[in-house]
Amino acid sequence: MSTSASSGARAGLVQVGDALSRACTFVAAAALAIIVCVNGANVFGRYFFSAPISWAEELMLFLMILTVYAGAASVTWRQEHIKIDALLMRLPPQLRSLAILFTGLVTLCALGATIYAGVTVITMLQAFDQRSEALEFPMWIAQSTVPVGLSLIVFLFLLRAYVSIGQIAQEADMADGGAL
Repeated sequence: MSTSASSGARAGLVQVGDALSRACTFVAAAALAIIVCVNGANVFGRYFFSAPISWAEELMLFLMILTVYAGAASVTWRQEHIKIDALLMRLPPQLRSLAILFTGLVTLCALGATIYAGVTVITMLQAFDQRSEALEFPMWIAQSTVPVGLSLIVFLFLLRAYVSIGQIAQEADMADGGAL
């Protein structure tokens, strides 16, 4: 593949990652807005009418979990997660690259195991038709937030890694070509 073709493909993948990140940010913001509205209505009903909304706490909890996973996926793509890299920056470049690769593989393994466990739980919840107490909402749908969110994180993590590795390879090729 030519350099311009691979650069164009990489730009397309970056657009996909950016679009998913924006969609996740929108979902997180919308969920937070709904939480604020439901909480406001619940407080108003509780203190002015002595009649709180029975399902408000449950809905707000489900939406908060959605917010966390949608936000985490967006943060993963933008590489804005919290990290302590004091030790990492003291390593020689080759060892630093190996440490980054190792932590990425450990992260993928941990997320993969959690996704597998989450799908197992969701299958059981669906089989038993488990529902939430106040909303009577199917719990398998609410619990799907975890493996779906983690799968999105894995996808965006791998997409970012692929784009970054391609960019590094292209820069190396350009440096070799420029030296000739």
